[in-house]
Amino acid sequence: MIKFRLIYFFILIANLIPAMTSLAADEGAHAAEFLSHGVGARALGMGSAFVAIADDATATYWNPAGLTKVKKHSFSAMYSDTFSTGDGSWLSRGLVTYNFINYVYQIEDIGSLGLSWIRLGIDDIPRTTFIDVNNNGFLGDFQDKNGNGIKEDGEPYIDKPEIAEYFSNTDNALLISYARQVHSMAAVGGNLKLLNQSIFQNSGNGFGIDIGLIAEPYKGLRVGAMLLDATGTQIRWDTPDKPTFTRTRRFRFGTAYHFTVPRLGKGAIGADLETDQDDLEVGGGGGLVPRIGAEYWLFNTVALRGGWNGHGLSAGAGLHLRINAMSFFINYAFNTHTLGGSQRISVSGEF
Repeated sequence: MIKFRLIYFFILIANLIPAMTSLAADEGAHAAEFLSHGVGARALGMGSAFVAIADDATATYWNPAGLTKVKKHSFSAMYSDTFSTGDGSWLSRGLVTYNFINYVYQIEDIGSLGLSWIRLGIDDIPRTTFIDVNNNGFLGDFQDKNGNGIKEDGEPYIDKPEIAEYFSNTDNALLISYARQVHSMAAVGGNLKLLNQSIFQNSGNGFGIDIGLIAEPYKGLRVGAMLLDATGTQIRWDTPDKPTFTRTRRFRFGTAYHFTVPRLGKGAIGADLETDQDDLEVGGGGGLVPRIGAEYWLFNTVALRGGWNGHGLSAGAGLHLRINAMSFFINYAFNTHTLGGSQRISVSGEF
C-alpha cells in the first residue's frame, strides 16, 4: 500500500503544479535549454534512457531518487567535445564546451546528499570595433558608392576594423540534491537548482526544483518518474527591461530491467518517455519524446552501449577498474546531431 500511496502523491503534485505556476512569467522559448543536454557518458551512450536506471553519481541530474543506490562516497566528472569544428583531429575542441562534475555522500539514517555543477560555454568570442581612420568622429564608415547609406558588397570599409576584446557566453547550474529510501521498494529525491547565465555585459539568475521517484516492485524491474522544473524555473535578467524567462515543467517517465548472465556479466535495458516542450508551446497538446537504450558489462569489466535519444543514435563504451575497495569507471559516448557529432568522456568512482 505504501508504494501506491507514494505514486499517487507524486501524480497529485504533478497536477497541482499548474496552479502554482499560473503567475510565472513566460517570455521566450527554451529558457535554460542547456539543462536538457544530459550528463555522464554512460547515460548518454544509452540514448539518455536513464530515469529508471539512475544508479550512479549522475542520478543528481537524471533522477535524484536514484542516489540511494550509490555507495557512501561517489563522484563523476564529464568532458564534452560538442559540435566539433571538423579540423580532423579526434577529441578536437568543439564550438561549445559542456562539462559536469559532482560529488555524492550517503549519511546513515538521514539520506543521500549530492552537489553538482554543470557548465556550458562558448569562450573567446571576439568583439569587433573600428579605428576612426578619417577622424570624423564616426565608426564604421564605408565607401557608399551608390549613395543609399547601406553597406553592400563591393563597398569596402574606410575605418579599420579591430578586435577590442574577447568575451564568453556561459550557462551555469548548481544542483543541490537529496534522496531517501522511504520503503524497501521505493525512494524519493529532489533537486534545488541555482542558475546563472551570462553573455557579454549582461547576466540572468534563477532557481528551480526537480522531484524524482524510483520504485522496484520486482527484483530487476525498476520504474522511475521525474517532474522537472516543478514550479517553473524562472531566470531574471539584469537588462534595462529586466525580462523573466520561464522554463516550464516537463515530466519524464521510464522503466528498466536489469539482468545477469552467469559467469559472463550483466546488463540493463531502459525506455523513457518525456513530454516535448516544443509541442506544448505551440499548442500541440504535449507530444512525447521516446528514448531507448541498453548496456552490457562483459565480465563486469568492459561495457558496450547503444540507444536512440529521441533525435538520433548514440553509442558508447566503458571500462571498470578496481583498486582495493575503490571502483573507477571510464566511459565514452558519441551522439549524432544535425550540427555535428558530440563526444563525451566521463570518469567516475565510488568507495
